[in-house]
Amino acid sequence: MKLPLAAALLAAAAASLDPGGQLDNFERRTLDARARHHAAPTPFSERIVVLDITEETIERLRPLYGRWPWPRSLHGEVAEYLAADGAAAIGFDLLFAEPVTRREVDGDDWEALAALASSADLAEVRGELVRRIDALQPGLGDSRFATSVARAGNVFQAAVFAPGEGAPAGSETALHPAVPVAAASDAAVRGQALLPYAALAQASRGIGHINALPDDDGTYRRFFPLLWPGERQAAHPALGLAIAAHVRGVPLGSLRREAAGLAIGDSVLPLLADDSAWIAYSGGRLRRQADGSEQFESFYRHIPYEQVLATKDLLAAGQAAPLAPGAFRDKIVLVSAQAAGLSDLRATPFSPVTPGIEIHANIIDSLLAGRFLRAPGAAAAFLLTLAASLAVAFYAQALRFRLSVPLALATGGGYAGIAWVAYGQGWILPLVVPGMAMALAYGGVLLARAARAERDRRWLRTAFGHYLAPAVLEEVLRAPDRLRLGGERRRMTVLFSDVAGFTSISEKLPPERVSALLNDYLDRMTACVARTDGTLDKFVGDAVMAEWNAPLAQPDHAARACETALAMLEEVSRHGTAWQDAGGGALAIRIGINTGEMVVGNMGSRQVFDYTVIGNEVNTASRLEPLNKAFGTRIIVAGATRDEAEAQRPGHFAFRPLGRVSPKGRAEPLAIFELAGRREELDEAALDRLAAFEKAMERYLARRFGEALPLFRHILDQQPQDGPAAVFAALCQDCLADPPPAGWDGVFVQTEK
Repeated sequence: MKLPLAAALLAAAAASLDPGGQLDNFERRTLDARARHHAAPTPFSERIVVLDITEETIERLRPLYGRWPWPRSLHGEVAEYLAADGAAAIGFDLLFAEPVTRREVDGDDWEALAALASSADLAEVRGELVRRIDALQPGLGDSRFATSVARAGNVFQAAVFAPGEGAPAGSETALHPAVPVAAASDAAVRGQALLPYAALAQASRGIGHINALPDDDGTYRRFFPLLWPGERQAAHPALGLAIAAHVRGVPLGSLRREAAGLAIGDSVLPLLADDSAWIAYSGGRLRRQADGSEQFESFYRHIPYEQVLATKDLLAAGQAAPLAPGAFRDKIVLVSAQAAGLSDLRATPFSPVTPGIEIHANIIDSLLAGRFLRAPGAAAAFLLTLAASLAVAFYAQALRFRLSVPLALATGGGYAGIAWVAYGQGWILPLVVPGMAMALAYGGVLLARAARAERDRRWLRTAFGHYLAPAVLEEVLRAPDRLRLGGERRRMTVLFSDVAGFTSISEKLPPERVSALLNDYLDRMTACVARTDGTLDKFVGDAVMAEWNAPLAQPDHAARACETALAMLEEVSRHGTAWQDAGGGALAIRIGINTGEMVVGNMGSRQVFDYTVIGNEVNTASRLEPLNKAFGTRIIVAGATRDEAEAQRPGHFAFRPLGRVSPKGRAEPLAIFELAGRREELDEAALDRLAAFEKAMERYLARRFGEALPLFRHILDQQPQDGPAAVFAALCQDCLADPPPAGWDGVFVQTEK
């Protein structure tokens, strides 16, 4: 568990650093995608209406009110009408920071005034002239606007706060009532303010700032619910917050900070460390156009500004109007300029050119609906990243690649799905950093496993390269788990070989020559073992020990051992002349083979060990090898070896029975056979002698020594060097001269090792 935990910790830390900010940029893109996916109107979306002052509006009203900006009294008339029609709140996303000090007269106004003056003797003309001259007073529009706003009683004005030093410029009364919440971060403290002119500020229901808060990529995802102009103890609300609190009937003075955020009545708006809050966008979608482009479409109703003016005048004249009476009942009306040069376009998750009024509308919508977004803190986000990374790191450590990959992908996809769904429930879970951390953790563990596997491969190659055939070694390296160090019970076949009379041979030669000849001999014997993919266990002087069916499974292990024994004899016959030429005499070897249950594994420590087999069946094989001396044979195999080799390669080998023996150290007698060669390579005479020997053995074991003796002698007549025939002929003679006792079972008792 140490490796997955270390990998997860390092990956989570590395991904969280993000020095270049690339992960953060990608995170914002996923956040925008989540916002678009979960965008949906709330029950309050229908109550929000936007009055648009567009280029068309300005052109249509120019004959009546002149060039933009229009007399401010016009906005007052609109506010009074909206309030009278039942609007719940009216917000101006327009700045009226200074009173009008001069009024320019354009050519149309001048011509109209000149025409009226020429006919000033008429009472009606004099009245219109007086009205128009009064309208040219610089402060008249301001005072009428303020008066209308005061009558409406539910109008909110916009303000802008800017960084700087000193007290805010503008009307001090405009900053009251303030929100009694202290600042927690310097990021939301401002030293300068652009406020409505004093009369308008006093007449308005409230003032809210319209400061924007873009992220590094220029997209607006957050806003400051409160800003602290000049001091940190009393805050001023955002325009959307001021309007929403009014509609909900929550006094601004009752707002308070809690551990979870800003308490607004019975709901709590989560705040970030810099006192900002996420904008839970509700109102908008992207519509694909015929040309393939996408255009933002608001969920909120947009009405041209001139329709309200026209409706006001037409209804007053008793005529049909574009908007029915009561069209604004219980509505929250936001007034915004969308004309070229006046428009406030912002980048949002929906579009890079979203009207700024949409941001305020979404803020109001989410505050009324109680639909907020919250994000886990840095510590919680790190723990989420660590947990996800630890899971995939564990998969990489504990499972095979083919299983760990789909599980890791499923974990990453599952986490992404949870983060996607969680956004709809108001939670912004980090997505990119955990994903990167999971990839790093998984890849790190895989690299560590690969490095460890390579280290183990080198260790295995060093440790077993001298014992295993190259083909077997490659299989072990591909699947080292097959090699169980420490001992494993298996049915195996083991071979022991020894050079007959090696001691006397070595006495005739100098040590250097003996060493060279022995190395050459052992090298050839090792090659014979390797050809059948056997495992070379050890050398003991001139003796060779090898086994089959470990570490890899070899179902035909008995046949492989028999093939190896025959190959050894052939190798000695082919290259034994080197011993004669060196003066050591003829080279002859004896081989014993046994099959049975054994324990195989690392016998010793990890640093110093022998990969070997132990058990009674191993000891039996070592006793079979010297029996060749007693029987005059080269290869003796146990009955179990003979039976399995015949089953594995029927009719391939030629065996002849040598009865049963009682090897030293073994309580029960054991049937043994001579491996005479490959049946296909023996001539008919040799096969006939084997058949005759088998018949003679049947008579011998049946105590019919007089019948067996001629058969053994007949074999010796044909092949005087036949060791087993000579041995059993002598035994028959002994038994005829001194008959064995009752209960004799023909078991040969081994007296020498």
